[in-house]
Amino acid sequence: MKTLLVPTDFSNNSLKALRFAIELAVKNSLKIEVIHQTSVLELAPESTFTGFYVPSPIDQIGYLKSELEKFVNRAINTSASKINKTSISTEIIPGVGTVEIILEAAKKHKAYLIILGSTGASGLKRILIGSVAAKIVELSPIPVIVIPDKYRNKPMKNIGYASDLSHVSSEMEKLIPIADMLGASIEIFHVEPTFPTSEAYKKFNPESNLVDLRMKYKRENITYKLVKTKFDNDFYTGIDKYRRTAKPDLLCMVTHKRNWVDKILDPSKSKGVAYHNEIPVVCFKG
Repeated sequence: MKTLLVPTDFSNNSLKALRFAIELAVKNSLKIEVIHQTSVLELAPESTFTGFYVPSPIDQIGYLKSELEKFVNRAINTSASKINKTSISTEIIPGVGTVEIILEAAKKHKAYLIILGSTGASGLKRILIGSVAAKIVELSPIPVIVIPDKYRNKPMKNIGYASDLSHVSSEMEKLIPIADMLGASIEIFHVEPTFPTSEAYKKFNPESNLVDLRMKYKRENITYKLVKTKFDNDFYTGIDKYRRTAKPDLLCMVTHKRNWVDKILDPSKSKGVAYHNEIPVVCFKG
């Protein structure tokens, strides 16, 4: 049975990520591992430091275990699908280095997917911000689904797969199982113009290439769309244009390079790109 890893900081965004995981787990008979990383220097949220008492690590771990159980119960009780609670395991992990701990947990539990929120809580709670999500996307050897702050849970019917058309076949090998889990169609989209025009784009023939892909994967719901922008190499505007016109339920990005990751997940670094806070993004290495 495959495992979904869901890191949480108890924020509303990570609650959305867990609900997303529950829907996926119920549909595909998967297990869920929910983890929370904590530093021994953190205080429990309701504790007041007076100069005379600091909660011991044991006190803190016990408190966080209780909070994690409440968090999981809240997700179960507010999810559209009903899951057997025995399918969900929880773990409090003391230590520093959020990214490293999440990746190590994924390895330990042999996770198939990591599902996490793009933003997190503030104050004394652990903050899971876009830069952390971007780092996990960059380093993770397994696919990562990032759930944005304004996401509202709904069926995943259409995946928009952004491609430079250089490695479509090998990337589809990784995307098809995720699409099957979600019961979603796949639309390959490519942004032009680019300078210099890539050889992959020149060679790509939508009619013949789509026929080959449909035959190879025995599915008819693979389509292609060319997205035109005003300026050369305007990748982010092209994705936003696709998001607004095609209205995909999930975007797929392949991490050949890191330079786009922060812009996708951090709105302060990407002018005019609004989809980051509306549509989940699945990322994996090419």
